[in-house]
Amino acid sequence: MRSNVETCRQSVLLRNPTSVAKSALAAATGPPFIQAVAPLRPGRRRRIDVFSPKLGRRLTLGSYDAWRTWLVIEANPAITSFCERPAYVDRRGAFIDFWVQLQGRPRGEFWCVEDRRDHDADTAGEASAKTHLDAVHSLPVRVIAQADLISWAVPIANWARLVPYLASHLRFRDPLLEQSIVVYLGKPRALDDIVDHFGDHDPTSVEAALYAVLAGGRVRSPDLATSPLNGWTRFHRP
Repeated sequence: MRSNVETCRQSVLLRNPTSVAKSALAAATGPPFIQAVAPLRPGRRRRIDVFSPKLGRRLTLGSYDAWRTWLVIEANPAITSFCERPAYVDRRGAFIDFWVQLQGRPRGEFWCVEDRRDHDADTAGEASAKTHLDAVHSLPVRVIAQADLISWAVPIANWARLVPYLASHLRFRDPLLEQSIVVYLGKPRALDDIVDHFGDHDPTSVEAALYAVLAGGRVRSPDLATSPLNGWTRFHRP
């Protein structure tokens, strides 16, 4: 079986020379992965088109698990940037699912979603090569296990409801309203109370502003990790 080092080298060769040169330059001057590679067999893959508030652009995901992982990325304020399908793993068209840039770690790391076949004991022998990598392009690889996605079901479902607010109001953000909400949340307050307190604004705009400061890490809501979003969901400043 090919070693991890050889697999890493192979993934580098699969990018054309110009792309390799650009990657080297980007690694020295900024985020190393900013453009998704194209699926080699797009007709055989599921296509899920979404809009990322964090990136301010559309992206295409190839599986429901990748969609769930994308919501985890959008929900994490410590993630400053990311890129879907940043690099190939082998010549059959397998690719890394995400490159993720974390605060204080500008070069970031790769995230690979565990294939459902890897999680199924009956097909364990067909385990995807990408979930057995230690590093690619000298960056660490984190495997997002099926068990993780299952345990994150509640917050993922909540962020599936929050992200449309962020996307639809991205061009209409109100910094003054956002700051007022942060000030108001000096102690935990329920969503309904927040909307009522800012009754001179449209309720949808208030929620969008609240979720924007939540996504930015300026407020928190532990309730979103354990319970479905509702009028009693509490938010507060860190």
